[in-house]
Amino acid sequence: MAIDDELFRAVFSAHPAAVCVVTAAGPDDVPSGLTTSAVTAVSMEPPLLLVCVGTESRTLAALRHSGGFAVNFLAAHNERLSDRFAGKSTQKFAGLAWRPSERAAGAPLLPARHLSAVAECRVHQEVPAGDHSVFLGRVEGAAVHGRAPMLYHERAYLNLPAPALAGP
Repeated sequence: MAIDDELFRAVFSAHPAAVCVVTAAGPDDVPSGLTTSAVTAVSMEPPLLLVCVGTESRTLAALRHSGGFAVNFLAAHNERLSDRFAGKSTQKFAGLAWRPSERAAGAPLLPARHLSAVAECRVHQEVPAGDHSVFLGRVEGAAVHGRAPMLYHERAYLNLPAPALAGP
């Protein structure tokens, strides 16, 4: 039985997912980024994750150009930042104090105050998949910031409470 676009979206909207901003440095180090929930861990050895990028996305060319990318996992209550990177503006980084990653080919790292975690990756492999490309990224660096994550569920943002930090 074939399914339509609406049912396909409904299936995945029923499954909460982390909201991430995937960033890459394009030609002349021009920053590029997009909001996605299509991120998952793949392998511990080597440490790999995957991200899915639409073939119509401007960030796709930057990712291919640089060979590296950062996955900025948004912390709770960053709806405006998520919406900014979900849009089509060419000014997504305007007024944002980002810094280039040394481990991920200059990919923009968003300010830590907006993040629950970040993974800095080098492209391990690109796999064409329908109207997207799947990028396997080898994680070269990472940080966890101890903030609750922002999730996307039932086509809306979901903010979890702050986690209890264990240990000293």
